[in-house]
Amino acid sequence: MLGYLNHKIAILTGKLLLNNEDTKEMEVGKRLISIIAGAYLFQRGVRIITKSPVIALQEVLLGGFLLYNGATGINLFANRRPKEAADMRRNQIQGNEPGAIPAFV
Repeated sequence: MLGYLNHKIAILTGKLLLNNEDTKEMEVGKRLISIIAGAYLFQRGVRIITKSPVIALQEVLLGGFLLYNGATGINLFANRRPKEAADMRRNQIQGNEPGAIPAFV
């Protein structure tokens, strides 16, 4: 149970550290944290692959994503949801509200 909680806390911490803003480009500090956390999770997942294959697979995948993010500097976990109504309308037909049906349908 303690290992499971440790695993959840590590994933939550990694997400919070990397997703505090919506930029797609990562700064040098975040890249370093991503590489260190990714290497740790990746090696830990490889080490426990025989004991707990499901958790090990999750850790290997997350570690790989973090290593890739840190190496390339592109944040794949960046959340691109619009926050204002004006941003929501950019991808819609002008003149319609975000939840409305277009007038020509």
